[in-house]
Amino acid sequence: MLLLLLPKTAPSPPCFSLPPDPPSELDLTNSSQGCPELDWSIFRGQRRLVLSHNGIETLSPSSHLQPGLEDLDLSHNLLKDLPPKFLSGAGGLRSLDLSHNQLQDLPPNFFSNATALKILRLGGNPLPAVPPTAFQPTLRELVVPCGCRVVGSVLTPCSCSQPNCSVPQCSCLTSHLHTFNLTHFHARECQGGVGLVAGLAGAIGGVVVVVGVVVAAVMCYRWRKSATVATGAGWGKRESAAPHGQPRYISRAEEMDGTDGTDGTVSAAAAPDYENIFVTPCAAPATARGWTPGWEEKRYR
Repeated sequence: MLLLLLPKTAPSPPCFSLPPDPPSELDLTNSSQGCPELDWSIFRGQRRLVLSHNGIETLSPSSHLQPGLEDLDLSHNLLKDLPPKFLSGAGGLRSLDLSHNQLQDLPPNFFSNATALKILRLGGNPLPAVPPTAFQPTLRELVVPCGCRVVGSVLTPCSCSQPNCSVPQCSCLTSHLHTFNLTHFHARECQGGVGLVAGLAGAIGGVVVVVGVVVAAVMCYRWRKSATVATGAGWGKRESAAPHGQPRYISRAEEMDGTDGTDGTVSAAAAPDYENIFVTPCAAPATARGWTPGWEEKRYR
């Protein structure tokens, strides 16, 4: 009862208004301001059909071509996908233009029944690859978007190393509508480009290493020079001699106040727990001046 009381919604108007007996060659370019879903059943008996620049977003799920259609142009629309069986009856299709849509994928067997296909244009779509069934023996021209992934998917069928072999003329279309030979594009952008990037990365890495070595050397030199100026010799700050006659070294100026009130040496509380340590830029020396280095004495860690 509630459903009967609700107001009836009017059906969506058709995307195109066709005459009762449409011609076999039908050009509907720019005939629609927008088409959320195209009902393909309105097309019957056409041999050539042009539907470009109509804002077509999708096709009805049951859409499929009839065997008599030879030339179909669906370019410059908003198609993101196509029904899997759209070409199930496309035995007579010779030219198919799907360029400049938003197609992200095509089923693997999408072109299986398009056995007479000669021209296929797919440029201007974010396609990752072209189904292998697109390469019918009759195919003579193929246009794909310029991208290493999609170009790589058709590189083998588009090239031939044997004499007198027949391959389609393959090209790719850039976003700026520039057309390039497919094999030339792949060799320049997808092989040489990778080598160029790797070479640049290696050169930059080498420069970084050299700069790092130079900076480290400069810092080491300045550190050693400042320590030498401050103490007169060695790397640390020198203190008065310990009872055994060897100089004592500490690393902080505030520990050199010598305020224990007896012989002017630094108190144990202020000085660190090491003495008689000699350091050179390369390695610690062995026994110096006939005495044992502090780090070799058993009573020290």
